Amino acid sequence: MVQAATSVERDLLELFRRQVPASMVGNVGVGSVTAVVLWLSGMHDGVPLWFGTVLALVALRTWHARGMTERIAHADAAGLRRLRLEIAGLMSATALTWGLMPWLSYHGENPLLDFFSITMLVGMTAGAVQSAAAVPLALRSYIVLGFSPFVVKSVFIGGTVYLAGGLLIIFTMLIWLSYARSAFRIVHRTLAATRENEALAEALRQERDAVRNAMRAKDLFLAGVSHDLRQPVHAIALYLHVLRSLRQDELSPDAVDRAASPIETACRTMSTQLSRLLELSRLEAGEARVHRSALPAAQLLDALRATFAPQAESKGLDLRFSAPPEVWLDTDPRLLQSMADNLVSNALRYTQAGGVLVSLRRWQGRWRLAVQDTGPGFDEALLPEMCTPYRRFDDSQRGTQDAGQGLGLALVARQAQLLGHELVVRSRPGRGSSFSLLIPAAAPGALNG
Repeated sequence: MVQAATSVERDLLELFRRQVPASMVGNVGVGSVTAVVLWLSGMHDGVPLWFGTVLALVALRTWHARGMTERIAHADAAGLRRLRLEIAGLMSATALTWGLMPWLSYHGENPLLDFFSITMLVGMTAGAVQSAAAVPLALRSYIVLGFSPFVVKSVFIGGTVYLAGGLLIIFTMLIWLSYARSAFRIVHRTLAATRENEALAEALRQERDAVRNAMRAKDLFLAGVSHDLRQPVHAIALYLHVLRSLRQDELSPDAVDRAASPIETACRTMSTQLSRLLELSRLEAGEARVHRSALPAAQLLDALRATFAPQAESKGLDLRFSAPPEVWLDTDPRLLQSMADNLVSNALRYTQAGGVLVSLRRWQGRWRLAVQDTGPGFDEALLPEMCTPYRRFDDSQRGTQDAGQGLGLALVARQAQLLGHELVVRSRPGRGSSFSLLIPAAAPGALNG
């Protein structure tokens, strides 16, 4: 509620600011006509000073209005109150200047000049009601200070007609004050309703996006289940059939192992795929939450070494790790481990000779976690497609036995975006690839929320 009220206050002040240029043109135009009429009527004393004051206030208010937009945008509640007081002060000075005009021309000697003075005063006040309705304090000050000198001058002149004229001006002032209050209420309610409608529209947009994300996540999950789990389920059924078909004399440990090993591989593939599908679905639905803390890099590298060293050894690849001692990373340990696992897994899958290097280096105030391989590489123009779920390239052409499901890089890209860790990719066909994550440094053991 407080934020909504402050937003309406900003809108009111901005509405007033937009009226300033037209109001200043009116002051210059009407002031010029008034000064000429008074001068030609033989009233030379005080007119140049009065008109010079009008022009000086026009210049001051124009300069003040030029800086209002930025102040309105950045001011807190106290700053907005201060700005309203400044506006009221400038409006009061302008009103007092116009209110003193009858002291130059309103003497009860020239009815036409007296009428002209009243007309100019009432006209300028009417213009102020129109332009300053959004700032009630300034408008009330203008009405009171603009009309009061005329009332006082009427009392000084005396006589039934002029005293009646003073009473009429008091009555007019009360009407203008009442109208100013009503005008402000209308403007305030209109702006408040506009803000409420905008808030409702934004809430509806967020709800719509949440529903769309949930539907996309559901579709993604169902598509993945139907597409990528079909093969391992079929393999399990096939090898179970093989097991059931074995005769009693064929049930040797080797035969059972030959049939059971593919079943174990298929189950492991299903488990990995389901985990990735669930994680990607949560990311697409906007349900993933970041829990940042200070992670020792050694813990991350030790987990990678324990997980992937056997796979690298089985393929005859050299899996190396390089990092300075006592490195701490500002990240979500679970999400970073998932990203690193996917990058190293991909590097080992597509590398047939040579090895994979996982390194940590200081780079522009952050730590650069890089996974570099000596695999076949790819054209960097293909990277956007490679980060799209289920967009995978022909693994058979790369000589891999473990075909991917097209989710690894999609997960990495979305998790990196969620964490604010920049993903940097460098690759050239035939020269290998490098996938890097730029991670903020952390103090040892520090919690970052």
